[in-house]
Amino acid sequence: MAIRLTTAEHIRLWTDFRAGSRDAFDELYTLFSDDLYRYGYNLVRNRQVVEDCLHELFLHIHEHRHKLGPTDNIQFYLYRALRRRLTDSAARLAKYGSDLYLFDEANFALQSYEKSLIDEELADEQKRVLIDQLNRLPKRQKEILYLVYMKGLTYPQAAEIMDITMKTVYNTVNIALTSLRMLLTKSRSVVIGY
Repeated sequence: MAIRLTTAEHIRLWTDFRAGSRDAFDELYTLFSDDLYRYGYNLVRNRQVVEDCLHELFLHIHEHRHKLGPTDNIQFYLYRALRRRLTDSAARLAKYGSDLYLFDEANFALQSYEKSLIDEELADEQKRVLIDQLNRLPKRQKEILYLVYMKGLTYPQAAEIMDITMKTVYNTVNIALTSLRMLLTKSRSVVIGY
């Protein structure tokens, strides 16, 4: 489900949560947990690690709510926090020889609400080709496109979540879109038979 809160709604919900409202915490979890899980699972293909990090994140913000600063974009705040937890968890597991991989095999997954947007513009065959070509992009390109175009985050927010510079975000988006255009053109030629 796409989360479409106004800035004022983000601020109100976060403020109520920080003030100790149980209803606000429940609303945060209801609004964001499924989307965060999908994002985390696209980064780390290990359900248990993603679930653990997600539950730890919500437990942490609940326990430390009085110390948390204000935000006008809860989704950005939670994406960044979850990504850091997943990165830390993967690094810890790697120290112990775990075969958990972070981001290497991330696949671009279209969810039902995202699929409905594409349905309006593309025929079924075009959607299949698009998804196939998106999954051929390198992991960093997929993640940036996901954050910016699928989740509606700004370039600075994507840069902060991924801990990269703005220049890297702009360059990576440009390269990803150029590569995607070339892959789609090439695929269209094969499908049509040119």
